[in-house]
Amino acid sequence: MQKTIKNSWIVILVLFSSFTQAQNNTNSPYSRFGYGEIADNTSGKSKAMGGTFIGVRSNNCINAANPASYTGIDSLTFMFEFGAVAKQSRFSNTSGRMDTLSANIEYITLQFPIKRWLAASAGLLPYSFVGYNFSQNDSISRPTLSGTEQVVYEKTFLGSGSINQVYLGLSAKIGKHIAVGVNTSYMFGSIENKQQLNFLSPSDYWDTDKISKLTVRDINFRYALQYFTNVSKKAQLTAGVIVENKSNLAGNYSVEISDVDTISSANNSTFQTPFVLGLGLSYDVKNKLALAADFLYHDWSDVNYFGVKDTLMDKMKFSVGAEYLPSINSKSYIKRITYRLGGYVTNDYLSINKNVLNYGITFGLALPTKANKSVFNLGFEYGKVGSTLNNQIREDYFKISLNTTFSEMWFFKRRFE
Repeated sequence: MQKTIKNSWIVILVLFSSFTQAQNNTNSPYSRFGYGEIADNTSGKSKAMGGTFIGVRSNNCINAANPASYTGIDSLTFMFEFGAVAKQSRFSNTSGRMDTLSANIEYITLQFPIKRWLAASAGLLPYSFVGYNFSQNDSISRPTLSGTEQVVYEKTFLGSGSINQVYLGLSAKIGKHIAVGVNTSYMFGSIENKQQLNFLSPSDYWDTDKISKLTVRDINFRYALQYFTNVSKKAQLTAGVIVENKSNLAGNYSVEISDVDTISSANNSTFQTPFVLGLGLSYDVKNKLALAADFLYHDWSDVNYFGVKDTLMDKMKFSVGAEYLPSINSKSYIKRITYRLGGYVTNDYLSINKNVLNYGITFGLALPTKANKSVFNLGFEYGKVGSTLNNQIREDYFKISLNTTFSEMWFFKRRFE
């Protein structure tokens, strides 16, 4: 067991280095505004089930998005999980289309029991991603002594960075039907947005660069509760709720403008994270069938962003999912594969995109290993964001996620090796 723990920490350190230095999980122009593309922080199982997680209580995956779920594992199991994702996107409007590909490690988590009624989890999760690179040519007429001349220029917009979270969570089981939990997260990272103005003709103008950077370092809390009860000998019904308080986001914001000279300035504007409320319900027939549904609400309209509350809007997400396992003890490997399906619909949290909806379908497989309880989760997701009406940008995307859960016996000595 000690060898397993040691190897797990080595893997965590290697993945942590890759995670924090090479995040590239989006190439979306929508990530130019706000905090970028907000991550869902769900496990491989939840991703394939439409993103449902609030009422999910599982003994074979780490549900880091709901800390009340940690006591769902037995008292002898240690789990380590990491996930990676690849996303192929096609952006289109009335002028044309562009294809992009992004891929990277998404999260690293571990979970272990402390007592029969107490469990803990820790790991590294994303909060948001920024990644875009696009340009456009334009021109304006400038008056001169002899009449007018056309000034032709190129505008380029580039963005990169991410906000991440290192979390530590605890879950306690109260009685036979209730579990509570809390995640304490240290948020860190930076987001950089760059605008370049390059004059193509005439050549007597100075090119201009504007770089804005938001650096974040703060602590956040997520509280959760799950109520679970048996409705038959093998079926369990679980209702869950998660809550995050609105909080100030500590950090700093700076702007640097370069043309003939370079001018730098700091901005003390207030940035905040929203109040979050989530409700979920699941019905689980042990080792056979699971159904889940979630409602998630983010109160972004009451959040200060650059000290004002008129740039963001409330975000809501509805998701449903299901999984089916033909036979856990079958000699046929095909019958021991778990099959998952789901769907979701949500809106953008940016007020400039009031009519932008994101909806998609998901499906996936849980591929068990022969030696132990470890599982390889393969997920697929197809979705759309926005439309091409009113010269808007529509994104059609396809995601492939690979999430691996390693399970080992905790404080259990094998008689034979």
